[in-house]
Amino acid sequence: MQPEPAEVPRRSHVGTVSLLIAITGAVVARVVLFSGAAPSARAWIVVIGAGFEAAVVGGLADWFAVTALFRHPLGIPFPHTAIIPNRRNRLIQSIVSTVENQWLSPEVISRRLERVTPSQWVLDFLRDPRHVARLGEPVRDLLRRVARVLTEEEVVAFAERGVVRQLRELPIGPGAGRWLARAAESPAAGQAFRSVALSLKNLAERPRTAQELHWWLLRSARALSESGHRVVPFLLRRKMVQRTIVEAALGYSGAELSAAVEDPEHPLRRFAVGGLQRFATRLSQGEPEAIAQVERVRAAILESLETAPLVREGLARLRSQIEEELDDRDSRLSKLVDEKLRSGIVSYLEDAERRASFDRWVRATTVDLLRQHHHQIGVTIRENLESLTDDQLVEQIESRVGADLQFIRLNGAVVGGLIGVLLALAHLLLA
Repeated sequence: MQPEPAEVPRRSHVGTVSLLIAITGAVVARVVLFSGAAPSARAWIVVIGAGFEAAVVGGLADWFAVTALFRHPLGIPFPHTAIIPNRRNRLIQSIVSTVENQWLSPEVISRRLERVTPSQWVLDFLRDPRHVARLGEPVRDLLRRVARVLTEEEVVAFAERGVVRQLRELPIGPGAGRWLARAAESPAAGQAFRSVALSLKNLAERPRTAQELHWWLLRSARALSESGHRVVPFLLRRKMVQRTIVEAALGYSGAELSAAVEDPEHPLRRFAVGGLQRFATRLSQGEPEAIAQVERVRAAILESLETAPLVREGLARLRSQIEEELDDRDSRLSKLVDEKLRSGIVSYLEDAERRASFDRWVRATTVDLLRQHHHQIGVTIRENLESLTDDQLVEQIESRVGADLQFIRLNGAVVGGLIGVLLALAHLLLA
């Protein structure tokens, strides 16, 4: 909790009021004497009047002295008046020297640090979630900067090499076969077959597929004709024959694929899943031919696969997701950062020995920094005081000690009045 600023004392007019009372009393006493007071009362009126007159003198003397600290009384430049404005440089130097070398000297602060426990301050600070969030902001900012590195070309190239290496070094053997067997027996295998079958069905229904089959039939007819065949090439060149073959092939394959998608017991599905299971069994048994087939497939994938765009896109998405999570204070990643930061510090400081070590480190570091930059205390005080005009400096000092100075004026009037009464009584008794 931030300390509340000190309240500026309200201005007091007790000194002025006491001076007015003294002047009024002196005037009234003189008026009574000149108006013909009774002889028996004149002596006491003289004593009282002398007291009020002395109070006026004392009040005026203290008013002059107090006013002379801040300004010229009545605007007249009496010698040794307006002391604060005229001596401000010396005053500032005295304040700076006192605060820097006495009140806040390195020795004084060091002794104070020996009586505090910084680790307890940290634990108290972490009890407020808002403080933890503010403390975690630099960590989140650091993570954002790290996330930006993910899309650098060097990182993309490194990740690409890592992906290719992992694919190339992925072990192919009984372990992979057992994994493939479990995958073939799981419900995911049916979903995979369904996706593949739908893709093939859509491929069969495309007009371009029919055009490609027509081209393939013509190419086959030409190849057969060149090899010496006559009947089959003749039939394959007929448009009606080609259309019949293409429509029959595509229609049948589309119908069978549609049925296999809907029917879990369809022969095509059982054949595909069964073939996968048989291959997984061969692979799990370490059959060299099965392993060689997988190796050939992997080599073909690695030769044809362009990993750089895939890696770059994946890293870009990862960077975007990290930045979005870190920008949202309520996201799981942001909360994880705050929680790990808090729990890490708390768990470290729960141990008494580590707490003592932390406290010693904070004290030693603070004292070292303080000794290196202790002069900044004086520089700060001097800069703030020198930035004030004479009127502002006088106003700040007077607003804080003005009430006490008013009571000095009151005391001057009271003491002067008492001395005046004593002198008048002494004169009366000695007369």
